[in-house]
Amino acid sequence: MNLKDVMSTDIDDVFLDVDEFATTHTIDGQANILCVIDDKSSPNQIDGVYVVRRQLFVKQETLGYRPIPGQKMSIDNEYFYIVDCIGEGLLEVILEANRS
Repeated sequence: MNLKDVMSTDIDDVFLDVDEFATTHTIDGQANILCVIDDKSSPNQIDGVYVVRRQLFVKQETLGYRPIPGQKMSIDNEYFYIVDCIGEGLLEVILEANRS
């Protein structure tokens, strides 16, 4: 087994395991997608508006597409704009939304 195979196994068996780090979410209408979401929100408010920032880790094959910056994404019926998408296979998607 080479390093790539070991890392792929670790992603599935540890990082995207619901008993370890992952949780299930509905993304763009697709239910039960295993992913890790990290909250990077800023507490700063201007006139009652603040930025909600999320860091999403999800397998591209599970999602079914590669997100594009500027595109809108729904996570559990909350809408965000994609700021960046990094990686191959396991994607790191940076999301932002303005809330009040």
